[in-house]
Amino acid sequence: MTGTEAGAFDAIIIGAGVIGSSIAFSLARSGLKTLNVDALPAAGYGSTSHSSAIIRPFYSHVEAASLAHEARHRWLGWSAFLGAPSDEPLATYTECGLLSLLTEEGDDAAAACAAMTKAGVPWTRLSPHDLETRFPGMSLKSFAPVKQRDDESFGIDNGGRVIGAVHVPDAGFVNDPALAAQNLKAAAERGGATFRFNAKVVGIRQDKNRVLGITLADGTKINAPVLINAAGPHSSVINQLAGQTGLLPIATKAMRHEVVYLPWPRALESTSARTIITDLDTGVYTRPDGADMLVGTLDPPCDTPDVVDPDDYNNGFTDHWTTQAWRAGQRFPELEIPEQARGTIGLYDVSDDWIPIYDRSELGGYYLAIGTSGNQFKNAPMVGDLMTRIILECEEGHDHDTDPLTLTLPKLQRTISLAHYSRLRDVQKTANVLA
Repeated sequence: MTGTEAGAFDAIIIGAGVIGSSIAFSLARSGLKTLNVDALPAAGYGSTSHSSAIIRPFYSHVEAASLAHEARHRWLGWSAFLGAPSDEPLATYTECGLLSLLTEEGDDAAAACAAMTKAGVPWTRLSPHDLETRFPGMSLKSFAPVKQRDDESFGIDNGGRVIGAVHVPDAGFVNDPALAAQNLKAAAERGGATFRFNAKVVGIRQDKNRVLGITLADGTKINAPVLINAAGPHSSVINQLAGQTGLLPIATKAMRHEVVYLPWPRALESTSARTIITDLDTGVYTRPDGADMLVGTLDPPCDTPDVVDPDDYNNGFTDHWTTQAWRAGQRFPELEIPEQARGTIGLYDVSDDWIPIYDRSELGGYYLAIGTSGNQFKNAPMVGDLMTRIILECEEGHDHDTDPLTLTLPKLQRTISLAHYSRLRDVQKTANVLA
């Protein structure tokens, strides 16, 4: 396909990760003819494939907690949600619960507990005795503040203790995030959506402050009245092509992260111990992954954000891998750290406050599903509906800026304001963002 395809599509979605594929699925169900274009060779091939794929409602804003809890119901009924044929390989959601450790330094979970309560999410408080019984081999010493591994006080406790934890049973993880994106792609295609891979967008054509279409690197020009930026770590690049750089109060950037795979500690072999753990005291989160423990960073203040060019960055392990492994070892002293690094290295599309932008833009017909920061994987089944509501209403003339739209969450039987995801919002304070 070269040359010009005029008026062939109702909407073009830049990106075919889990977010872009979800938007295609929802728009197709609404009757729109869509095209996803992606520079990579397959759906979910980029940052989606590096996601820790944690599904949890543990957020410090009620809108975020509610959206994630609603999305969980779709992960639980993944096949039915997709309308998948019986022989289609599907990503699997495992519900194992989440534990957020608390220390004497302060109740870091207070805002999240309040948000979850308002959202109707069940949670309980565990005592130190509960932790010692359920997690043999877990140290309850406090090591805060989080330190770099070359700090002379690294690994030396501060004399404080873990005073308990918040346990959220309705949380888990998806085993194969790339496959989840491919499942959404297949569902979108059953609804008439089209996908084109190995296709790099190099231009966004517009006239009189309205989108006309895109230009690909091979010269192909494709027209559509609606364009959605779901380009993940390349979202800022696409915004620049659209002339939106500097017009968005909240910016996005590509941030590099390393995720560690370690052998699961023998002391935690029991089924009840195989849960997701967030540990602000040591600066990491962990989750089970088959025979392994997956260790990711909570981006503590002592770590310099690794902001990179999404087209030119180090895709090899660095000393940060070892630092994360050692941080996890403070909590689990029997943790075995092999000499050979195993894990994954990916990019996150990070907004200034780690909350995504799901919104229109200053350019007519140009919509944003950006700043998803890795952690929005959990919300992917709902993001398609969210973006479809914004797109269809705004294209009919609704002023979402002055009269923010809401989204109905059928399982929770409540609505949330989409102003939370506005490009015009004040920068929010967030906590416990797990990618």
